[in-house]
Amino acid sequence: MFDLSWLAACGVIVLAAALQGITGFGFALISMPLLLLIYDAHTSVALNMIVSFFSLSLLTYRCHRDILRPVTKNIFLGSIIGIPFGVYVFLNFNVNNLKLLASSVVTLFSLILILNGRIHKAGGDQKLEYKPEVYTSRREKNWQRIIGSLSGFLTGSVSMPGPPVILFLNQRALPKDKFRATTAAYFVLVYPTSLLALTISGAVNSRIALLALTLMPFAFLGNNLGVRLFPLVPQKIFQQGVPLLVLATALYSIVTTIF
Repeated sequence: MFDLSWLAACGVIVLAAALQGITGFGFALISMPLLLLIYDAHTSVALNMIVSFFSLSLLTYRCHRDILRPVTKNIFLGSIIGIPFGVYVFLNFNVNNLKLLASSVVTLFSLILILNGRIHKAGGDQKLEYKPEVYTSRREKNWQRIIGSLSGFLTGSVSMPGPPVILFLNQRALPKDKFRATTAAYFVLVYPTSLLALTISGAVNSRIALLALTLMPFAFLGNNLGVRLFPLVPQKIFQQGVPLLVLATALYSIVTTIF
């Protein structure tokens, strides 16, 4: 197990966990393309899910004071509604077609966010003022649940819970500390669904579980690195970078689905 492939995987996990420590998401953006060069697809997917969940749990614990709990709760409640519909689609429809459609829509919305200039209204590098009433109005709660339902649907159908939630919260111009903490907390709640599905399907066996266990210290190392780098990232760069990362994820999904 402890061969050159394992050493390469350790490096991949450090990089992926560092990115996740800075943004609250994006682990798969780094890990999946590189792990696929080292292991087969089933092993790569299972390792990504297990180690990412571990890294997210660490991050959520570290920044739990910044979590917007009502927002996280509303989005998660919405996801519970959407997941069964996603599972039904997964079992009865062509998932590749749905994945292409979802990735294409995410690409479009990412481009809109990048080009329309709204993300520049955060006030540059100044610290954003968090106003709880903005995120707890009835209208906003309804939107949070709608976005959560869409995320849950994508979780159950194509294992892509992130894009709707990330783009939604980024558009709300949250301070980066609250954005990171809230997205990480939500993913910690929703990821077990995908992990359970992988386990039931037999994609997670004892060999993969043991391999994931040996990689977790490197996820911890990368997580620490990302947390230390986080204060150095200006708010403006953070908000501009989020849709770019989501765009990269969507394009990667399109390419891997087609080829």
